[in-house]
Parts: sequence; C-alpha cells; structure tokens
Amino acid sequence: MAIDEIERTALVNQLITTLGEEPAATLMKCVLPDGADRVATKDDIAAVEERMRAYVDSAIAKQTRTMMLSMTGIMVALLTPLYAGLLG
Repeated sequence: MAIDEIERTALVNQLITTLGEEPAATLMKCVLPDGADRVATKDDIAAVEERMRAYVDSAIAKQTRTMMLSMTGIMVALLTPLYAGLLG
C-alpha cells in the first residue's frame, strides 16, 4: 500500500506534536535516509528494466556468435583430416 504525500505530511505533523521537531526529523531521516526525493518511481524502474533488457539481449547475441564461430572452427578442424584422407 503506497502512502501519498498527504498521509506522510499528517504523520510528520503528528510526530512533531508528539516528539518535537528534532526527534521527528531524526526519525523521518531513518525512515527515508536520502529524503523523499530519492525514492525510485515506476518510471525509474521501467528505465532500468529497459536498459537491463537491452544489455541481456546484447550479451546473448554476443554469446551466440561466439559459440557458433567456435563450433564452426571445431567442425573444420575435425573434418579437414577426414576429407583429406578421403580425397587423397
């Protein structure tokens, strides 16, 4: 359940009333150490997801190329003597 700004402000005001300004500020820093402006949004998460997807796609394509070239090299190395023996 997400807390909106109105609920958060009401909580801060109640903390200030109950604890005083400095203890309330200290408690809120513990809850949100970097402040409310440092909380990730859905757009932030979507951007990270898009970058990760692009990175994984790129890594898989690179891995596939490497495996195919390696397998081609192995097949050439194994089959060359066989064909040389059959033709020679």
